[in-house]
Amino acid sequence: MLVRRLSGEDAVQFQTIRLEGLKCHPEAFGASYEDEAELPLTLISQRLSAGVVFGGFGADQELEGVIGVMKGQSEKVRHIATIWGMFVRPPARGTGLSSKLLTAAIDEASCDCRSIRLSVVSTNEAARRLYQRAGFTEWAVDTAALFVNGSFHDEVLMRLDSECPQGPA
Repeated sequence: MLVRRLSGEDAVQFQTIRLEGLKCHPEAFGASYEDEAELPLTLISQRLSAGVVFGGFGADQELEGVIGVMKGQSEKVRHIATIWGMFVRPPARGTGLSSKLLTAAIDEASCDCRSIRLSVVSTNEAARRLYQRAGFTEWAVDTAALFVNGSFHDEVLMRLDSECPQGPA
């Protein structure tokens, strides 16, 4: 599988897989299917061009997984990156794609951020294990972080800190 940074030209495939993830696992994302489905492709294309999102493609060039990285913008939080929106389609799970996507995100964030953070719904044991294998540690639980379909869901907050003592360059 090929992992590469997505561009504005990938907006249709990105929107398709993003909506699939939001619809199949609404408890795993802060965004809602309904809100994201209303976004115009031009806005999605702009966001992909301006942000950092990696995609994993299968042999048929179909987008099978995504992960985003958002770096802090203000001076006080520039040393922190946040991983968001990770989703891998069921047929691509167990292929190593999740690890490759996570590695790409960590590599991107590590180049100028001291701390990489993410949140994962507490019931997603497979994702928690993936993040732990990559070196992330759990540092807090956000109780009732999301309210989806009449139920509250806790999020586990995880972080990976570099051993580099200095701040961002």
